[in-house]
Amino acid sequence: MMSERFKQLLRDYEDDKLSAEERAEVEQELKKLEVYQTYMDEMLERGNNPADLGVLRSSMELNPKQARKLMKRGKRKARFWSVGTVFGMLLLFGLLNSSLTSLYYTTGSPMRQSVYSDVLRSALSVSRPNIGVSLSSTPTNVLATRFFGTISKQIGSESETVGTYSQTFRFNQWIGSRVDTYLDTQNRLNLFFYLPSATETVRSSNEWARLEKLPEGSVAEAYVSLDHYYEQSDVLSKFDGKEMELVWYAVRTAVEGSETGEQAVWNPLGFPSIPLYHHDKSGLQTDDYKQTLQLLLKYKSITRSVVSTELVKDALDYADENGVQIYGVVATGPVKELLKLQEVSFVKAIRLGEVRLWNWNQK
Repeated sequence: MMSERFKQLLRDYEDDKLSAEERAEVEQELKKLEVYQTYMDEMLERGNNPADLGVLRSSMELNPKQARKLMKRGKRKARFWSVGTVFGMLLLFGLLNSSLTSLYYTTGSPMRQSVYSDVLRSALSVSRPNIGVSLSSTPTNVLATRFFGTISKQIGSESETVGTYSQTFRFNQWIGSRVDTYLDTQNRLNLFFYLPSATETVRSSNEWARLEKLPEGSVAEAYVSLDHYYEQSDVLSKFDGKEMELVWYAVRTAVEGSETGEQAVWNPLGFPSIPLYHHDKSGLQTDDYKQTLQLLLKYKSITRSVVSTELVKDALDYADENGVQIYGVVATGPVKELLKLQEVSFVKAIRLGEVRLWNWNQK
């Protein structure tokens, strides 16, 4: 009689629950039964009684060739089943990861995707003079998304792409290294602002000489250091009527030079002349410098991938107590117009940035 174990194996075989070895075992037994049934049919046709168990047992045995063929078939089935299972699991995991990641970043009010992109753009705008970035995002890795885009800056009347930016976040924590292809170029330009209290500005004299040698048919950007701390309205009035455009303002944070005695600021904070726009629960609104700093502090885990949150906090505290005090601007325009700044008393020094061929639209 058929054992209970074999009956269970047959049921599991039919439901495809057996391992490769168990399937091979069952298929071998089924083959024996098939041989036995064939033998019995032949015996019954002849009218004989299969009483000789030795003959019956011999008939039920598989020859080595049949056994090897059956085992190979079982191994192939097991291999295909394993590979198919792995690919299926990977596909399922990829779909699940993409769905969960998209769900996380596209929910919230406003959507987390919009908020994180906004924070990244704002952090770059306040910590990188005359730099803007346009960001998109895509799911990547495990429950992570990558924000990426182009870096641009205004030189003369045109805004041009100067690099690429990429940063990956898992939920609200940044992972991996930031990709910023323009950062090395900016460092090579050796750009900085002098503080109003600076007494050593010899390097600025060399910059005026460089500016003077440039051809008239070109435009440039310049880091212009002022002789005092001014409000924005005062700065605008001093540059009123000059054939150039102010694109970024450097703002006092009370940290510059306070500990090291440095007379120059290599990593300034400030804001662009074009207003930043942020998303909040009330929708799209025009923002100012202090509101931008508040946004950066609200999302510290995103902000610190670009700029120190301690520096942002110090800057906000100082602005709340003393107002927004400007000590430098990034100006761009025809080189001969920029050269005229050497003649005005409120300009303390200048650092020459990037230069392009003439693209100026008369203001």
